[in-house]
Amino acid sequence: MVMSDSPVSMHNPGNDALSEAPAAPDAAAQKQMEQAYAQMKRKMAMAEIGKNIKHKIMVLSGKGGVGKSTVSTGLALALAQQGHKVGILDIDITGPNVPKMMGLDG
Repeated sequence: MVMSDSPVSMHNPGNDALSEAPAAPDAAAQKQMEQAYAQMKRKMAMAEIGKNIKHKIMVLSGKGGVGKSTVSTGLALALAQQGHKVGILDIDITGPNVPKMMGLDG
């Protein structure tokens, strides 16, 4: 994405002259603005997806190795067997265990 494609623009509040164009941001500032814009778009997309999810169940613990992924997988499988549409969002920092438990590769 280039700056002209981004809705983020630079504004210099001390510059009231209409004839002067705002100074172009340096590469680091432009990259930071584009990353902030991309993050905002992701958050908005996730919020929209969340509106379509009827029930959310969170399995969490402050301690590792207590079986959170095992419980999540078992719960999802049990609900799916009852005919419910299910999905698992595995945000385990140490590694995605749910795909391993489901026998998924790639």
